Amino acid sequence: MGSGLFTEIKNNPWALALVIAVHLVVIVLLSINLASDEKPPVPAAQKHKIIDAVVVDAKKYDERKKQEKLAAQKKIDDRKAVEKKRRQDAERKKTLEKKRQAEKKKKQEQKVAAEKKKSLALAKKKEADLKKKEKVLKEKKAREQKAKEKKIREAKIREEKARALKEKQRLAAEAEKKRKLEEERQRRAEEKADLERSLIEEERREEEARKQAARAARLQTQRQQYIMQIAQKVESNWLRPATTDDEQSCEIIVTQTMMGDVIDVLLQSCTSDNAFQRSVERAVRKASPLPLPPDPELFERKIHFKFKPR
Repeated sequence: MGSGLFTEIKNNPWALALVIAVHLVVIVLLSINLASDEKPPVPAAQKHKIIDAVVVDAKKYDERKKQEKLAAQKKIDDRKAVEKKRRQDAERKKTLEKKRQAEKKKKQEQKVAAEKKKSLALAKKKEADLKKKEKVLKEKKAREQKAKEKKIREAKIREEKARALKEKQRLAAEAEKKRKLEEERQRRAEEKADLERSLIEEERREEEARKQAARAARLQTQRQQYIMQIAQKVESNWLRPATTDDEQSCEIIVTQTMMGDVIDVLLQSCTSDNAFQRSVERAVRKASPLPLPPDPELFERKIHFKFKPR
């Protein structure tokens, strides 16, 4: 118990000071009462009783103070517990509030993030749609440009083909014109050449005709001379019969060799008797070989001449 009191005093030094102060006050009051009342001094036994009473009262006071202290401590503890609970509640509430605020903030952040994500997705979608639209427009423009370029190329190709065809037709026309001109030139040249050849040929023919005519005339003259020579030779070998007159004649056809040898004698259209005919035939055969012609062309296997003696 003493150690408990000592521990209590050690833990609560103000309680000890209060008890001492109360004892001092009681002693002072007692001293004042004794001095003012001028009573006779209290016997030692009575003092002892008073001291004991004071001690008892002090003990009761200490007990009461202890109880009060305990009650106060309990109140303090209760207050501390309440305060602790309040703090805990406040902390819990604060924690819950923080948690709620954190959740609210998280939800807001999530909402903001979701809205941001949604906005970003929408922006991306808009950007993608814009890019897609731009791509579509670009592709459309590219197709239109390509179609335009193709149309221009096709028009250019058609124009070039038309120009090439026109140039080809022009060249063909020029070639045809040149060909016709060349044909005309050749035709004229050929006509001229033909004319010249014709003229030359005509001149040649005329010359040939002249030569042939001259030759024919010469040959005719020579033939006549050749026939005359034959007739003269036959006449030179003819012996006139006694009954022959000057008007008698005979057509003779003599068949001869290349050397003039008489092979056969044929008399035609004789105007005299047989004696005249036999004399003429003997004269022809006797004239063999007949004179050769001056020109080989004058040679004839059968010679026809009229025999009429002079």
